[in-house]
Amino acid sequence: MKRPALFGADASNAWSGAVARLLWVVAGAYLLLFALGTGLAAWTASPSTCATCHEIAPAVASWRTSPHARVGCPSCHEPVRPWNRFPETFVWRAQMLKRDVDAHRANPNASSLSTAAAELRPIPDENCLQCHDLSRAVTLPTGLTMDHAKHVRRNKSCISCHRSTAHPPPDAEKPLVLMAQCFTCHGRTPGAKAPGTCTECHPKSFSMRPQSHQSATAWLRNHGKTAKADRQPCAMCHDDNFCSSCHGLNMPHPTGWAKGNPPAHAAFAETNSQVCVQCHGPAPNLCSMCHHKGYDPAKGPWAANHAPTVSQRGAIFCLSCHDELFCFGCHGKMGAKAQ
Repeated sequence: MKRPALFGADASNAWSGAVARLLWVVAGAYLLLFALGTGLAAWTASPSTCATCHEIAPAVASWRTSPHARVGCPSCHEPVRPWNRFPETFVWRAQMLKRDVDAHRANPNASSLSTAAAELRPIPDENCLQCHDLSRAVTLPTGLTMDHAKHVRRNKSCISCHRSTAHPPPDAEKPLVLMAQCFTCHGRTPGAKAPGTCTECHPKSFSMRPQSHQSATAWLRNHGKTAKADRQPCAMCHDDNFCSSCHGLNMPHPTGWAKGNPPAHAAFAETNSQVCVQCHGPAPNLCSMCHHKGYDPAKGPWAANHAPTVSQRGAIFCLSCHDELFCFGCHGKMGAKAQ
């Protein structure tokens, strides 16, 4: 009996079909894994994903207002790797997520990640050099005269100067933010690493008045809150005695000024009340604003306000500041008049 002539061809075709199906399965699985990996990479790298954590949300909000708003988080905050080492990227991101979760558990009420966690890995220059070329001509802001190449050679780190480039403080004047970074080396005191005089970095034609100072009236009214929040910007232009030359005493108030035993301001106010009223309002309401709880300036001086408070709290409330005979200073005279 003869063997069918097509037997060998049929076996070959069956084998080829099985191999083809296997290749399709492998290719499909690869494409599926590639799609999942690409999607996971995009999701874990998205600033919107980072912003879902309330500690990081302020940093993402400031990033959106920065010159780097089109540069994703990984470009700065991850080690530079070729695309084919993406498994390392996922491992690294998992480690960073654990770091941030641990920081959150340690302080769940924090508004931002602790400095220790945020500074675990400073941004290296190689991340910056993905986009920036040291050989390019540097365009300096108008009004600034500095040797960029000289600073690069000396500091050997981009973020030594460009620390707030991607995350500027909210509602801050950009020139002052940049200048504050300069003053980590420059200064107006003899011990500074580099001089901080105006002409060291600015031409004489440059206006030294910040935008916040343009309205003298508004700045006079608001500068106190700014100075209390951060005095460094003030010290970049003004000497230590600048505040006292206007206020008539050292500012901000020294330790023990408000809550010492006795508080230092009491003796000062007795002989220099005209200095206090410049910021705190005219006497006799000056002391009442802090010392007399429940005081309503619309109802007149404290003498016209105090009766309900004494009825509710008793005389002990008064005696915490005044001696036993203080009340008779007024009430004894009133009784004499009534007779």
